[in-house]
Amino acid sequence: MKQHQNILIAGVGGQGNLVCGKTLAQAAVEEGYKPVVGQIFGASRRGGTVQTHVRISNSNLGPLIPRGDVHIILGLEPMETLRAAIEYAGPETIALMSETPVQTVDSLAGRKLYPRLDELRGSLSALARRVYSVDPTETLEDLGTYRVQNSYMLGALCGIQTARLSKESIKTGLIEIVGRSQPNTEAFEEGLKAGRCAVSE
Repeated sequence: MKQHQNILIAGVGGQGNLVCGKTLAQAAVEEGYKPVVGQIFGASRRGGTVQTHVRISNSNLGPLIPRGDVHIILGLEPMETLRAAIEYAGPETIALMSETPVQTVDSLAGRKLYPRLDELRGSLSALARRVYSVDPTETLEDLGTYRVQNSYMLGALCGIQTARLSKESIKTGLIEIVGRSQPNTEAFEEGLKAGRCAVSE
């Protein structure tokens, strides 16, 4: 087993990126590790780039993941997943991407098209060892909120079985951070199912 595991959470402001980081850190503490969490913010507004660095180890590590040393990219938004991979992916990187885009100002204004998902997946495959993608849209619409996508993606992370943390620890960490709200726990369980069915590219 690796001496440490680095997880980079990539998304935009308002997607619950920071909650994912806190949940994984809580789960790591639960399992006796010494997690470190660092955050990088782009534009300081809703919709701006947000990256959370989670480093799980038994020793003391710096808060930011060195470039090329990311083991898992947990992507809450497709284009932000690719942006994080361009900057941080290395030979061991596994990317898990939500297929739910957040349109940019330019794409909303009709000045540029948002990239096609197959193009984004193809570009990710050239940068990462394995790429998984899941589509939370139907689940989130059934639950009536997109605010629990982060819980869905944490469940999907458990489903693809690449994190060194157990599903039980991550779920417990999530409950400790956000409480036992039904939409969050349902989203987590649906994400878990999706992750288990996901096939890597």
